[in-house]
Amino acid sequence: MSKHKWFLVLIAMSVLALIGSAAGCATVTPTESAAKPVINSFNASPTSITQGESTELSWDVSGATTIAIEPAIGTSGASGSLQLTPGASVTYTLTATNQAGSATSSVSVAVAPVVAGKADLVISDIWLTGSAVYYHIANRGNAESEPSQTYLYIGSVDESKQTTTWLKQTNDWVEPLAPGEEKITFFPNFDWKLQSGTNPSAPGVSSTGEFVGYDIRACADAENANAEKAEDNNCMTESWKEFSYDFLKNAHLATWKSSASSIDLRWPMVTEDAKGAVVRDNFSQFMTICPQRVSDGWILGRYGEVYGKYGETHMRAFTVPQKVKFTAKLSFAPGVTSSDGVRFALGYIDEMGGIVFFPSMDVNSDGQVHDYVVDLTDMAGKKTEFLLKVEAKGSPDGDCVRLWGPMIVQIEQPKM
Repeated sequence: MSKHKWFLVLIAMSVLALIGSAAGCATVTPTESAAKPVINSFNASPTSITQGESTELSWDVSGATTIAIEPAIGTSGASGSLQLTPGASVTYTLTATNQAGSATSSVSVAVAPVVAGKADLVISDIWLTGSAVYYHIANRGNAESEPSQTYLYIGSVDESKQTTTWLKQTNDWVEPLAPGEEKITFFPNFDWKLQSGTNPSAPGVSSTGEFVGYDIRACADAENANAEKAEDNNCMTESWKEFSYDFLKNAHLATWKSSASSIDLRWPMVTEDAKGAVVRDNFSQFMTICPQRVSDGWILGRYGEVYGKYGETHMRAFTVPQKVKFTAKLSFAPGVTSSDGVRFALGYIDEMGGIVFFPSMDVNSDGQVHDYVVDLTDMAGKKTEFLLKVEAKGSPDGDCVRLWGPMIVQIEQPKM
């Protein structure tokens, strides 16, 4: 073999050795792909409504870094719910995203237009003030209603058959209501404390915190004087066998103060007021609370038992029932930015007239709905008034927070 050929063979063998050595040192590690977010649920209830009615949108997502709901809602937390009143049929789409990708889910809500030319009488609330039964009635149609009668019933339960018979107690004459008009009225010829039955006392809380109650029903247009756009929504039934106290419903009767002045804030209010404000829409499920627009500014509402009659309503201390809790949800409106958020707390008046607050909760404009719950079991039998407080932090800009469904409700229904 010539010298040149032998030299080429040596070069080739050296190159092969280098390649083999490099291949032996290389380590290939398979890359595990990250999991995409999981949308556990995304629902609307109901999915079919009439214009002016509301639906509840709820969601639960796992493993996402960002969550957005469109249209109009924007970013949100991993789970939550909102009461919405769309003006037309709409499809809501939730998009959950992380570094591995995204997942989407949609739900549609059909919004039917109001039937033209017909009234629609609806009762949205019933309550006891003193010994008079009050109710809220509205004409949700787009034609004036005819004069009508509202009937009041008390339920008689047959335990053996598990049925309820509704016994008419009295009636109330209702003058014509214009489209969209609503009013609060009462049954004038009925005194609860004199009503017949096995227990003639009014629903309420005894000195030991035991609650006594009934099944109640009020029906608008009970004699069918109106040809309505809907005939199945005239009645409202409530079980007064289980205690509840609605802070949203009674917001206009509460005493509201802010850090701006010792003078009570006058109802109605507007959110633009720098002294602080509380705004509640009669058809909404939340109220907007704005503390005074200064650093550490606050606003506080004082609530109690509603009493009085014939339109003269006031508040006073009431006895806390057994086994109850306070529950509420808080959030900022979609698109609202608060640099440092607010603090929210429930409080009460103690035996010496002092104010005691339960632990507060920070609420930020992070798109999340925050749950605030206080167990009031240890307060059973105490006579007190409750307080709601919203407090700004260092920066008060954008600190109007929404308070959803604030209620005192029973953890466990007591024995009757």
